[in-house]
Amino acid sequence: MDINRLMLLLALGAAVSCNSGKYPLPAPEKPKPEGNQGESGDDNPDGKPDDGTPDNPPVTVTLMDAFKEDFSGEPGNGLTLDAGGKDFRCFPGFPSLTESGSTILMLRLDAAKDAGDGIKLTSTDYVHFGSYSARLRLPDVKSVQPGLGASVEFGPEGEGVVIDVASPTVAGVNTASKLCVIGLDWSADKLVRWVKSTPSGDKKVIEEVTENVPQDPLKLVFKYCHTDGAAANYPYELEIDWIEYSPQE
Repeated sequence: MDINRLMLLLALGAAVSCNSGKYPLPAPEKPKPEGNQGESGDDNPDGKPDDGTPDNPPVTVTLMDAFKEDFSGEPGNGLTLDAGGKDFRCFPGFPSLTESGSTILMLRLDAAKDAGDGIKLTSTDYVHFGSYSARLRLPDVKSVQPGLGASVEFGPEGEGVVIDVASPTVAGVNTASKLCVIGLDWSADKLVRWVKSTPSGDKKVIEEVTENVPQDPLKLVFKYCHTDGAAANYPYELEIDWIEYSPQE
């Protein structure tokens, strides 16, 4: 090997050694896309002038303010009720069947609905980190139809508290015996699902999640629906006294 080639190889080796670790070598330049170019000569494969607008602009969402909906009349506070157009399934401003003096939203299952279908309350705007709670009473189906396939879901869509109507006792609280409170505390690092036997009682944790905690705003949802299982043979009645949301400060 001649001396010039040897010197060249030694120089290249020294360059790689000096650029390892703290000072990585620059990435190779990406080839320019083929296609039509704008009049300015900038790369523009679709031939359209570059006006500075990103190809995928961020989506702007509107966040809900704090509220408490008591269902003394039709749902408000940015909540939309979808009951499939059947009036017999929803009764806002109805006297509670189990608590004298309380006015509730009564929801009834429709046996004709398929799994996943049911009555749904959805917020128009989005919610984010904060505290969510709903005072409710599930129907007591254990003595009538213990294998009923139905559930209640409340909270940010896909992340809320879910209770099986056939197994209404969660964290030691029977949510079918009287009006109880279920809730969720959502922060950047965890989700805490909980239940209380009374509004002023202590929170009993159902589940705490610290992995894959959602960071983006979501819609607020309350859903009462059939699941995979036996269809309802009776319009089991669910009572909702109120729903409350408080954004994290």
